[in-house]
Amino acid sequence: MLESLLNYFCAYYRDSRLEYGWVEAIHKNKLIVVPQKGKNQYLPANRIALNWRGEKLAYNANQAHELLDQHLIIAAQFSEKLELETMHSLLNEVREYTLDEIAVDFLDDPTDSVCKLGMFMALREDSFWFKHNRNLTYTPRTEDELEALRIQLARQKERQQRANNIQQWINQLERGEWNSDSVISEEQQLWLDQLLNILIKASESPHWKEMSSLLDWGTTLGYNEEKSLKNWLAKAGSPVSPSRLTLLRADIRKQFPEEILAEVERVRNLPLEKLERFSADIPTFTIDAEKTRDYDDAFSVLEWSEEKLVIAVHITDLSTIVRPNGPLFKQAEERISSVYTIEESVPMFPEQLSSDTFSLKAGEDRIVLSFNLSISENGNWQLIDVVPQIIRVRENLSYEQAEKLIEEDYEYWGLLYKFCLLAHEKRIENGALNLARKEFEYDISNPDQIRIIPLNRNSASNRIIEELAIAVNRETGRLFDEVEMPGIYRTQSSYRIVKELEDENQQLPENIRVEPARLTTVAGTHAGLGCDAYMHVTSPIRRFVDLITQQQLKKLIKKEEPVFTSEDMMRWSEGITLRQRKYNRAEKIILQYWKFRYLQQNKQELFEAKVRKQLSNNNTEIELLELDCIVQVSGLRGYEEEEQIILKINEVSLDPLKLIVRAMKSVTEDVNVHRLEGKTA
Repeated sequence: MLESLLNYFCAYYRDSRLEYGWVEAIHKNKLIVVPQKGKNQYLPANRIALNWRGEKLAYNANQAHELLDQHLIIAAQFSEKLELETMHSLLNEVREYTLDEIAVDFLDDPTDSVCKLGMFMALREDSFWFKHNRNLTYTPRTEDELEALRIQLARQKERQQRANNIQQWINQLERGEWNSDSVISEEQQLWLDQLLNILIKASESPHWKEMSSLLDWGTTLGYNEEKSLKNWLAKAGSPVSPSRLTLLRADIRKQFPEEILAEVERVRNLPLEKLERFSADIPTFTIDAEKTRDYDDAFSVLEWSEEKLVIAVHITDLSTIVRPNGPLFKQAEERISSVYTIEESVPMFPEQLSSDTFSLKAGEDRIVLSFNLSISENGNWQLIDVVPQIIRVRENLSYEQAEKLIEEDYEYWGLLYKFCLLAHEKRIENGALNLARKEFEYDISNPDQIRIIPLNRNSASNRIIEELAIAVNRETGRLFDEVEMPGIYRTQSSYRIVKELEDENQQLPENIRVEPARLTTVAGTHAGLGCDAYMHVTSPIRRFVDLITQQQLKKLIKKEEPVFTSEDMMRWSEGITLRQRKYNRAEKIILQYWKFRYLQQNKQELFEAKVRKQLSNNNTEIELLELDCIVQVSGLRGYEEEEQIILKINEVSLDPLKLIVRAMKSVTEDVNVHRLEGKTA
């Protein structure tokens, strides 16, 4: 059989490609084929797709190449004249046809081998009218198959056009032809939105599969791909700052839907509920940071003496406005809480509500839940009652303003601090933690000259607000537990001291081992605060859990059935926990970014650091003590845990966050280490 192919031309398969050659000889049951280019091929007969002879017989390779080139040119010209659509319409769709059978029907001379080669070439290049069978036969496609193929080809064409458009847009961006003022099409804006979505969600984005294929990217979004996305968005006039990207990745949204904005207008025009009005003769104050605008708690001192204080803590009451399952309630449920970063605040409710209508602004009538409490000289609190009423705050004090009133011992202010300090000491006796935490104020108004100012977390005014809030939250937890009202408690298991106290009054965070506080529907101890039961109720503007607690509390004090069930609380506690972890992580990432920018502005300076632990990746985890900043660095092997060292900041990378430091081997006593503004050694 092989001998019959000797000196014939052939079409053969080579690595799934179709090539052409001439059969020169036979060796060990294989054909020796001389291709148009390259080395001779040794092929079994089943690799031959077509063979032909032509009018002239070739007897050597040179002659064969010359004739083969002529045949292929003539065949290609003939193939272009064939009307495959007509051939398809005249053949039976349900049977297979050999090339010879088709040649008999459609060639004037079926024995013309070059014309048959042209028909073979036309059929092999066709992917529409005929199916190619493995036995080298051809089956006309059915109408249903043709329709499906038309749709597929249209999609392929559309995809190719989209790929071409995207590459064109990328080239335009790289040439600087787009900016924030450019007029872009709807399709281009859609593409930019998709790029942003991929930057946020990476391979989890619904656009990742298509875009990564069009851009010839891998299976995951790596550093280089992320860098390209940021670069394109920036060149298109839509830069994404590190902080904004962090917020977006945590699903923290600044914008509110239109239906919520419409609800804002309705709520702002609602008349106040008819309630008893708190006496205007008793001054009511809020104490918050200077920049705060969403005041959700205030207080009034009703009676004071050396033996006892009677205090009303007022919490803005949203329960009659933010109704369960209403638009605002559902929005709060989606957002879980307000988010506060160095750069901006993202409120749980639109700002017109959070900083105005709901806020306990001085001089404005507001509905509140007033917790009337007494505190005795031994630091014990007692809840008298909880009363819905209308109040008017006299003044929104800053911590600094309140501090002056305390220092001057104006009216009851000195006593108020004294009693709150006693309450704090009482909690410490009950096992509460008194952690020495570092807090800072960040001034980034000039990003090129960042200021970080240490704050006194244990100031007198801070102590007052902290103890008032803890008392209200603790008493609310006790009320719920006593009547088994469904609610969400905040609990924390007992901690373990791993290192003796360095200060008789305060413990360092690294000296203890304690599990994070968690949300649960079962009342339990909050070891860190020294409370038998504890709930969040004091910040309904800022936290969804406080809002639902307030809804239940209103029913509890009226002795009515609860609004929400235990099942609702279980579902919410899990959802709030997961979302809050994302928020907390985002806040920490943004905080770390700005600390790195501060370090970048203070390169080559010396910083005190403490080695926390040696890591398996040859890095060392350290804490820059002055900034309360924990980072991983290389080149610090050989140091013991807890060892304090002096580091020089050599280089700072912001993307990704990375430090290059050098430990100072010899340090004199008067070494000039970096100190924050307003702090002395």
